[in-house]
Amino acid sequence: MKNFNQVKLMLSMVVIGVIYSLIFHFLVMNLLINLLLHCIVMGIFFGLINFLVAKKFYASYTLLKVTNKDLKDQAQLDKLTGLLNRRRFDEDIQQLDADEFSLMFIDIDNFRDFNNKYGHNIGDQVLTKVSQLITNRVRPQDCVYRYGGEEVVILLKDCSKKSAHMIGERIRRDISTLDNSPYSQITVSLGISSYPDDGMNVQEILIKSDEALLSAKRQGKNRCKICS
Repeated sequence: MKNFNQVKLMLSMVVIGVIYSLIFHFLVMNLLINLLLHCIVMGIFFGLINFLVAKKFYASYTLLKVTNKDLKDQAQLDKLTGLLNRRRFDEDIQQLDADEFSLMFIDIDNFRDFNNKYGHNIGDQVLTKVSQLITNRVRPQDCVYRYGGEEVVILLKDCSKKSAHMIGERIRRDISTLDNSPYSQITVSLGISSYPDDGMNVQEILIKSDEALLSAKRQGKNRCKICS
């Protein structure tokens, strides 16, 4: 398709060049056959030049467009985990338009103590490993963000509270059995709230998810708590 479009562009440029030459010939030059052929040849020549110039500009424009998209995508990703970042989360929830959705807040239990014991480099490795597992356990339409520090947020569109809880329990269980040797075992606490069950807007759902997460922490950690 791309090559076909380029051929069309080239033929269009050639035809335009020929038309220009013919107009020039019939309006200005005497009707002599050698001049007519001369004009046609010159028209083809200039048409090809126009095509090459246009192709170069098109290639430069396409490269610039792809580069800008790559830069935009990189600006929306967390460099450590590869998850979407807080900035992207703020943009997405502002534009969110869904009849039903759930938010899941996930926090690694005792992560500060883990960092103090084993070092931040090992902590970063664990955070990356946990983030990858979470990404592999959600649905294709779900978005996973690094909200800050060791906290991850999942936006589950068209997902009821019951379905979100099932996904959360699967994530919690799989992380709790994740091989983290030779270091301490990692667990997570999760808080879930859903729209429209737990609030009338995104901000209310955010607050309820965070409250559910704090409740999971208070109740002993390594648990998934839904907003009640």
